[in-house]
Parts: sequence; C-alpha cells; structure tokens
Amino acid sequence: MKPTGLILAVAAVLAAPFLGMPPAHADGSFDCWFGERLQEQDGYALNAWSCSGTGYVDFTVTVRSGVAAGAYHCGWGFPWNGSLGAHACSMTESGAKTAS
Repeated sequence: MKPTGLILAVAAVLAAPFLGMPPAHADGSFDCWFGERLQEQDGYALNAWSCSGTGYVDFTVTVRSGVAAGAYHCGWGFPWNGSLGAHACSMTESGAKTAS
C-alpha cells in the first residue's frame, strides 16, 4: 500500500466513531429563580440566585424572574452555593447559542 493510501485508511478508521455524534451543544445548563444582568464589553454579566445545574464554560441559563428573566447562553461562569456568576452572556430565545 502506498503511503498516501495508508494515511487515508488510517484517517477513515479514526474518523468512523465521530460520524454518528450529535452536533456540538452547550456544556451545561442552569435553572435560576431570580437574577440581574449588567452590560459588559462582550455581552452581559449575570448574577443569579436559587440556581440548580452544572457547568463552567459554554452553558445555558434560564432565569425565571427578576430584571434578567429570560434564556441566555454564557461563555463562562462560576456556580457557588446556589448562586451563579456568569459572563459573556447573550440573550436567546431558547438558551441555544446563536451565530454571531
């Protein structure tokens, strides 16, 4: 087998498991009862309370009440003791990341 054919065969074998994978999605999500937001250079900063969920990078947030009520996609954040501080957030219809 020629080197080019061998490389293509190896690439096909390595790529096969990824062909059936679903498209990329957010790495986590949070559901919060109250929240507020502040404008930042790269979107919104969210402060939310009474939250449950997981994630630190690339996650969705649903805020049920307060000034920040709505669905968001956030770039990064830190959950602690039922509260959430998130940054680089953009408001969305469903919480799914939108194209920029």
